[in-house]
Amino acid sequence: MITRLFRLERNMDYEDAFNKVGENNLLTSHQVEPGTLAMFSTHVPDDPKTCYVFEVYADEDAYNVHAASKQFGAFVELAGKALTGRAVYTLNPRLMIEKPEEICITGETAIEPHLVFVDIKPEGKEAFLAAITANMRTAIDVEPGVLVMYAAIQEDNPNRWVFWEVYASAEAYAAHRETQHFKDYIAATEDIVTGKEFHVLKPDTMVSKGALR
Repeated sequence: MITRLFRLERNMDYEDAFNKVGENNLLTSHQVEPGTLAMFSTHVPDDPKTCYVFEVYADEDAYNVHAASKQFGAFVELAGKALTGRAVYTLNPRLMIEKPEEICITGETAIEPHLVFVDIKPEGKEAFLAAITANMRTAIDVEPGVLVMYAAIQEDNPNRWVFWEVYASAEAYAAHRETQHFKDYIAATEDIVTGKEFHVLKPDTMVSKGALR
């Protein structure tokens, strides 16, 4: 499975064109590329020039199909003019789970994506994985408002975990924080976590095949 996170800085003079070509790229890829499993395009609410994109492909062949596609070519062409900065995080997926239903949305929605970076002590890796596995699997299984929970390790920093989570609404996230499985996760990792960076994002276009386990 190929998993990447992008942090993009865009020239807001191209905002409408960037959103349009990005929407077409994601929606078309979702429809015609079986190996493109998920693509989430978002922006920072109080800093709309800053975008985060999270992508999941079944394997390298699936990514190559997408990279050669007409819709991605159109996005690359515009990005050459519209982007002022670009950072790529190559990730090693560890736990990728989501509801069975597909996601296919664009524009205004109550759905709330979160991006979280968590730094841990090297010796706590296995305990951390056990704690997040219990929390994430239970949340997906029993909480209707928890739609996506992905956990990966940053390839160039094995002590930094990257979490991509999607909630049906802000209220769904608030309810998640009150569950016993979430509180157990916090308690179990309190002495393992050394730092955390948390982003609540706004969706632009988000697609997922669903059913990753």
